[in-house]
Amino acid sequence: MRKSKPKTKAALKTLINSWAQEIKVVPKQIRVQEMRNKWASCSTSGWISFSSDLLYKSRKFQDYVIIHELLHLKIPNHGKLFKSMMNAFCPNWERAEIIFNKNSPSNK
Repeated sequence: MRKSKPKTKAALKTLINSWAQEIKVVPKQIRVQEMRNKWASCSTSGWISFSSDLLYKSRKFQDYVIIHELLHLKIPNHGKLFKSMMNAFCPNWERAEIIFNKNSPSNK
């Protein structure tokens, strides 16, 4: 995995696709767009949207948000299996989740 932080929407999409391959999921569509209240969202039809504000966040935070949403393509809830998969792909994800909740786009 690349360690540098993406600086453009296209580079962020490349990072998202890289994680999708690693997690073995295939999103139907990936969008990077302005989102006022969320960092990302995943629809039941497999569309994933990410906030363009992620471009200004740390690479670790970007990875956390990306992994979190991509895992929802496999696991729709936040139960034990989801948490186990988060641990596998993003050790110490609980720290990122605190930042995630504290610094949502709606708290800008």
